[in-house]
Amino acid sequence: MRAVKWMIGLAGGAVLLLGAGMVALVLALDAGALTPRLVAAIEGATGRTAALGAVSLRPGLTPRLTVEGATLANLPGGSRPEMARIRRMEASLAVLPLLRGEVAFRSVTIDGADILLERLADGSENWALTPPARAATPAPAPAPAASTAPRRPIAIGELLLTDSRVTLPDPRLGTVVVERGRIDGFGEGGPVGIAARLALHGAAATLEAETGPLPAPPGAPWPLRGTLSFGANRLSAEGRLGESVVLAATLPEPAALLPLFAALVPDASLPPVLPPIEAALRLGPEFAPSDILLRLGAADLSPLVPGLALARLELRAPALDAAAELTAEGSRNGLAFRAALGLDAPGVLLPGAPEQPVRITGDITAAEAVAKLSGRIERPRSLSGATLELEVAVPDLAAFAPVLPGPPPLRDLRIEARLAAPGRVTGEIRIAPFRVTAPVIQAEGEVTLQPGWPVGLNGRIALARLDLDALMERVAATTQAPARAATHHAPASPPPAPAPAQADGRVIPDIPLPLDVVRAYRGRLDISADHLTVAGTDWRQVRGQLAMADGSARLTSFSAVTPGGPVHGEATLDAAAAPPAVTLNLRSQGPGIDLAALRRARQEATGIEGRAEIRLELSGRGATTRAVAATLTGEAGMAVVEGRLAHAGLLRLGPDLVGLIFPSIPREGLELRCLALRLSAHDGIARTQALMLETSAGRVDGVAAVNLRTEGLAARLMPDVSLLGVRVRAPVGIGGTLAAPRIGVDPGRAVGQMIGDTVANRLWRDPTVEWLRGQVTGSAPAGDCASQLRIARFGADGPVPPPQRVVPGVPRELQGTTQDLLRGLGGLLGGGRR
Repeated sequence: MRAVKWMIGLAGGAVLLLGAGMVALVLALDAGALTPRLVAAIEGATGRTAALGAVSLRPGLTPRLTVEGATLANLPGGSRPEMARIRRMEASLAVLPLLRGEVAFRSVTIDGADILLERLADGSENWALTPPARAATPAPAPAPAASTAPRRPIAIGELLLTDSRVTLPDPRLGTVVVERGRIDGFGEGGPVGIAARLALHGAAATLEAETGPLPAPPGAPWPLRGTLSFGANRLSAEGRLGESVVLAATLPEPAALLPLFAALVPDASLPPVLPPIEAALRLGPEFAPSDILLRLGAADLSPLVPGLALARLELRAPALDAAAELTAEGSRNGLAFRAALGLDAPGVLLPGAPEQPVRITGDITAAEAVAKLSGRIERPRSLSGATLELEVAVPDLAAFAPVLPGPPPLRDLRIEARLAAPGRVTGEIRIAPFRVTAPVIQAEGEVTLQPGWPVGLNGRIALARLDLDALMERVAATTQAPARAATHHAPASPPPAPAPAQADGRVIPDIPLPLDVVRAYRGRLDISADHLTVAGTDWRQVRGQLAMADGSARLTSFSAVTPGGPVHGEATLDAAAAPPAVTLNLRSQGPGIDLAALRRARQEATGIEGRAEIRLELSGRGATTRAVAATLTGEAGMAVVEGRLAHAGLLRLGPDLVGLIFPSIPREGLELRCLALRLSAHDGIARTQALMLETSAGRVDGVAAVNLRTEGLAARLMPDVSLLGVRVRAPVGIGGTLAAPRIGVDPGRAVGQMIGDTVANRLWRDPTVEWLRGQVTGSAPAGDCASQLRIARFGADGPVPPPQRVVPGVPRELQGTTQDLLRGLGGLLGGGRR
């Protein structure tokens, strides 16, 4: 019994002693007596100087320690004296470790913390908290092992942070604002769990992670697994720091991170839109990246490049110094493309990488066309000094109309070129040399491109051959409207070999002018062609200079040698005007164009033998050839002296017309003394100022008018011809259209049908139209060869036929034969006179 009482008394004494001790501890803390021991414990656990403000203890089963205004010193040489400042901290103390001189907490709540994590100039990390080694003191006997071992760091079962700031060691990351954070297991030597609501550069985020022991053991691999989420965007890391860590990013809404990115990389050029992004890489022991993957999803990139849509982009690289492959799929203005690019060392493109050349290869496909490129970039950091070899095979260039300004319909096209960009790849690009081959073209040259809009283009283009006829046929085939049924009145007689009609029954083709090309380029090109096929003939020695600026293109110093002789001139296409404006000046050189040679070059029967002086000064407005013709204004003239009308050539005019003008044409044809033709056009109405044909059988003059809008035709010819005793002086009327002329119609009715619009009505009182209407009687407003030829030559002097001698009583068609016979008889009689 006495033993029981003794035990009860002992227990009561212990409780009384414990209560008395707790009261004494509270009084001691409030008096600051134990603060030095707490500071010493913190300094012993962290190796840093600590300071505590007001310290108080609230007794209970779990005593709660409150500290106001605590600080923990930084490493020497840090950017500020304190590594941490704490406005208020409340800790639930573990009593028994405290009685052993150790500090351990069940939980710690920190409010208003300001923690600085930084890496010093010598590489030291101020967040590595290690207790100092205990100084050795001489002793008669060796100290126990436990006495020399470093003390355990502060252990915190649960650490809560509120309204706090953590400045990260990377200046680009800046300061993390912790709205609320929780760390479990700090300083206990086991895994540490982390969960927090954060804000970085104003972007709200949540963090969930599990790490190895904190503080981390120096030099040992440190396990890490965590996820940082910015809304739907997630960044993750998993592995062991010091061995291997896999970093991954899944960003379905990357645009939400643009403000954060702008703060992290202030000098970067930010795109206005970003597609969904997936990325991953592995960091090795020295933080060297490997197994690099970047994948972009579908996005509309029109704000970057008009009409550009990305379907997929993927970059894979085993390492920064290993070959990388970039593949992309997308479309531009509806034209799908796929590109695969190879780079032998992608790391050299990163900022701060050493300056060394990098090789690049690529394959690009679109609309069944294939482009292959290979080369190198000498200065990849500045993206300058690029030299690339390019090979392109295009089955049909017209398929690239969505991305090229007015591409010609070239097929089976092959391009070989060398591209050089001495400056940045976004600057000037030199294409020298280049070669272009296709069934209708073969060319080479050197040009310089200046990116922008319009694109700068300067240099030279030399064509070995260009079949312009075949090219225009393809243009017409792709642009001409389907043929529509048309009803024509039956002609008074069969038509005289009409001009070739289009599918819609018109002669003048409706071909779009290359307005987009003119608007898209600026600069100057020297153009030459060895062989240019025009109207079935081979033009040689073609030369010219093409200047493009402000939506206008002007071809000057144009010259060419046609099968009939040389021509020269100039032309302008002003695509900036509304409507577009076209001018053409062309004239023959020397004695004129050999018309028979032109016919032979076209493998056609000779019509007119002789040389024709030709001159054109025309202008018009519109976006197509037909629209330009409908507004055509200007002059055109042709003069021929001392030629011949071939029998077959006359028949090409049609048997009815020839029968009415030249009955019974001799097989050898007719001598041509002169042919004078001058057309004046105004707003699409063309009429003759000169129209005369004088032959050995007589002459034909008259007037004609053509409505180039409707292709309506009205003509009145006055023949004065005698052949084999048959004299023809009756007027001949022609009406209808250029595609279907009608012989024998009344000229007045024809001109009434031809002039049917307001613009043409202004010409109703024109002398030519008056004569066609029959308002002016008598012969056509013509003259002799000399006067008509002068009009055809735009008032210039030139050759005229010699005066014609006439043997009285002999028909015109026999004058030449009779005069030859008389000259022969004179020689036989010894007269010697002619």
